[in-house]
Amino acid sequence: MNLSEFLEVLWRRKLIVIGVTLVSLGVAFAALKVTTKQYEATSTLAVLPTGGPNSIYILSAVDQITPIYADAATAPDTLGTAQRALQTGESLASINVRTFTGTPIIKVVARDPSPKVAQDSAEAVTQALLGREASGELKVTQAHLEQYNRPTLPSGAVYPRPKLTMIVAFLLGLGLGVGAALLRENLATKIETPEALARVAGVPSYAEIPNEPALARVHAARDLTDPKFRIVAEALRDLRTNLLFTKGNLRSIVVTSPEGSHGKTTVSFGLAVSFARSGARTLLVDADLRKGRISELLNVQRTPGLSEILRGHPIEEAVRHTSLDNLDFITGGKLGEDPGELLMAEFPNLLHQFERIYDMVVIDTTPLVPVSDARIIARFGKATLIVASAGVTTRRQLRTAVERLALISVQPTGAVLNNYRAASKTAYYGPTESSNGSGTGGKTKRRLARL
Repeated sequence: MNLSEFLEVLWRRKLIVIGVTLVSLGVAFAALKVTTKQYEATSTLAVLPTGGPNSIYILSAVDQITPIYADAATAPDTLGTAQRALQTGESLASINVRTFTGTPIIKVVARDPSPKVAQDSAEAVTQALLGREASGELKVTQAHLEQYNRPTLPSGAVYPRPKLTMIVAFLLGLGLGVGAALLRENLATKIETPEALARVAGVPSYAEIPNEPALARVHAARDLTDPKFRIVAEALRDLRTNLLFTKGNLRSIVVTSPEGSHGKTTVSFGLAVSFARSGARTLLVDADLRKGRISELLNVQRTPGLSEILRGHPIEEAVRHTSLDNLDFITGGKLGEDPGELLMAEFPNLLHQFERIYDMVVIDTTPLVPVSDARIIARFGKATLIVASAGVTTRRQLRTAVERLALISVQPTGAVLNNYRAASKTAYYGPTESSNGSGTGGKTKRRLARL
């Protein structure tokens, strides 16, 4: 995965990243609210030589002497004396003693939720330690302790640290969010991007057809010239171009899908319109003899259609014309219970006849997984397109469809991602601005009319 793919995954899964980050910040904020604040007060002492003949030796052995005083500061006798020295009702704060290598400095640090108790505890422990040394209990004869800084009343809590806590929570949440987004991407069961489609299908993604609800109301070839279908028309032209440049002298295209309701009929119709508008004499064939929708899409009767042609009906009586001069179509005809044998026996010769008459034949077939009709037809077509609906088609369905084709030695030519919501956001051309044929809008409309 390169940087651009990584950023695309993050953008696509941005809600996961944002959600995890906000949860992390919320947990941190709640923890700050319930966490008891702690205050620190510090008393500073120094180990100094007494001035005897071994003073120089004492300074050179300060690292061996300071631990003696540090241990004595936290000894039960010292803490007990300090506790008794505090005011009535106060409990001694938590005591920590810090020493520093190579220096005679000792710091007595007291931490407590009460600033006053922390200050009093640090001073009480210091005085108790000095008292024990003065009484000779520590038995360090060549050195003595002196208090240099008395503990002051803390003005701010040392724990927790809100700013640092929130920064760490944000970075931790962001990291977990990115990890969750990548995990969700890898574990996703549905095809959502062209990259995932190409990776699972093992063939290039030739086009991304945007999610356009208005396509459901299209009932004529001319409807696709409407400016509101501009992005759809661009995607179909992209599909047409990729097919022509990949396969060269292409005469027939089989359009199928792993399962039903993935939009293969709409893609077949749009692709046929795109070829017809480019000047190629095109025939759209509804070869789904079980649930074909071309007749429903174009508001015509199903019969006569392909089913009748396969049984000997004249082709000329089944071919119908559209509002586009270069586009004809054949409906599915009468629905049959098991058209597989009929397709196997008669369709190859029929397809050869279509290819002799037309420059391009676009064949809308059944899904690949439920029935075998599409595999029979794909065996004789010059190219095979698999249509997958973004967010609907599962990886398992797509893999199964490709495997079914592989059983008859057919390699899909390419794949099409239908209902892709991100496609409209990446379109090059902006919306038309003029309705009278002038300016940028007029140029765009004239360009659509020519294609």
